[in-house]
Amino acid sequence: MPDWFFAAVLDDALVLTIDRAYFRLTGGLERWLYRLVRKHGGRQQSGWSFDVAYLHAKSGSLSPLKHFAYDLRNIARRQTLPGYRLTIEQPPDGPERLAFAPIDPAALVPLGRRGISRAGDKL
Repeated sequence: MPDWFFAAVLDDALVLTIDRAYFRLTGGLERWLYRLVRKHGGRQQSGWSFDVAYLHAKSGSLSPLKHFAYDLRNIARRQTLPGYRLTIEQPPDGPERLAFAPIDPAALVPLGRRGISRAGDKL
C-alpha cells in the first residue's frame, strides 16, 4: 500500500466522508452530483455553484444539454441530495447555474473529529 494512501486513511482530515443516505440514491446523475457537491461544497457554509453547461461537460453525459438541465432542475426540485440544499439560479445576465449549500455544516465535520468513528464510515 502506498505511504500517501495509508497516511490519508489514518488522517480524518484527508478522508471525505459520505452520508449513509448516499447509498439510497437511485439515479446515476444524483450519485455523481452528490460526490461533486461533496467535494466542492464540502465545509463551505455559503456553498458553491456551477454553470449548468459546465456541469454537463464535466459529467460526460451523452444526453443533450436541455435534457441534462431538466434532470438537474428535477433533482433540485425534489431535494434528494443528503445534507445539501440545491437551487437553480437563472441570472438575467448570465447562464443558468446550479447552487448548493450544506443544510447543517456541523454534520459535515469528519466523523473521527466528532468521536463517533465506526468501521465503514470512511468512504
